Amino acid sequence: MYQTFFDLARAPFPASPDPASLVIYGDLGDQLGELAGCLTSGQGIAVLTGPPGSGKTLCTLAMTRDLTSSLVGICLRTGQFNQPRELLKSVLHGLGHPFRQQDDQDLRLAVADAIHGLPSTSNGVLLAVDEAHRLGMPVLEELRGLTNLDANGRPLVRLLLAGQCGLEEKLADPQLDGLYQRVRGQARLQPLTRGESQSYLKSRIRFAGGDPGSVMTDEAVELLAIVCDGSPRCLNHLADASLQRGAWSATRPITRGEVLDALTESRQLPLRFVEPSRPSVDTTSAPIATGPVEMIQTEDGFCSVEVGAGDAATESPPAADTAPAADGVIGDPAARSMDESDDGHHTPTDEKSVDVTAFDVVLPEANSPHGEHDRPRPHMGLFSRLRRATNRSTDETTSD
Repeated sequence: MYQTFFDLARAPFPASPDPASLVIYGDLGDQLGELAGCLTSGQGIAVLTGPPGSGKTLCTLAMTRDLTSSLVGICLRTGQFNQPRELLKSVLHGLGHPFRQQDDQDLRLAVADAIHGLPSTSNGVLLAVDEAHRLGMPVLEELRGLTNLDANGRPLVRLLLAGQCGLEEKLADPQLDGLYQRVRGQARLQPLTRGESQSYLKSRIRFAGGDPGSVMTDEAVELLAIVCDGSPRCLNHLADASLQRGAWSATRPITRGEVLDALTESRQLPLRFVEPSRPSVDTTSAPIATGPVEMIQTEDGFCSVEVGAGDAATESPPAADTAPAADGVIGDPAARSMDESDDGHHTPTDEKSVDVTAFDVVLPEANSPHGEHDRPRPHMGLFSRLRRATNRSTDETTSD
């Protein structure tokens, strides 16, 4: 491992959550304090939610550890309880009581006897259930029933439910009104900001007994904060992989290079990282002409599409040598002094008389398979080609 190379007393980014390494950032301390007050006072159920990898399990373990001075802590790390009896057996196991193959009612009585038999110095049980978003309604109702246990008006079971954000929607189901109405404390973990991500990384290194400046450069810390996008799980994984690469290459402190190499390898894992740099958006392209659109079919089989025709009637068109050209539609007037006529020959045109907002769309011939009466309309997309229109008065004079 790399602890010796970087003079660390322990692994700063362990895969298994360690309650002692909990980093308080932003308003996390206030949120956990609110949940702790709800549990210790016995006011009701506490709910902790957050996206995957946001640190829910770590917070749950930390609260279970810190609140055991007057409560017996039981933390069920999985929500894979298909039946209420499986939950009851796990509670008995957490209390240190044996359980036998009994029916549901016998298990309920055994759990109640075990809780009522706790020492008088204990205020009850702190029951924390992680991954609670996986629980079905029968198991959630069984948990609600456990919160009914009391002694002289003092609740004996303090319930903490932790899970992904879908837990909030599940608890809001009308069938669980009896459980949801008992919720008195609720907190949702949010992704870390870039500043909080950098503080998180440095705090974990200090927790491991190291100096952040001698382990990672500021550029490496900043890059980790950018690509991990506020996910503590991604930060832990990528920082750990970067330190391993630094130890293999004898690089201390690690730089952006080690982080980029670790990021390339981590792309194969089901973790979400953002690109370290994104291409800038090109805002220098010419704007598309806007305005009223008028489509007029002419006698020679053309359809004239005029953009901003209403404005052109009241305002004189800009000069050809200064008018901006739309990319891919109208070329440079100085470079295009010839226009294609109907007979396929090129005839010179007066560039100053060209309307840059008018275009001709050629429709299918009258003897096409569509026939004369069911000729497709231009707005249906059946255009054979699009070309620049010339001054109509000049064309009419030439044809006459």
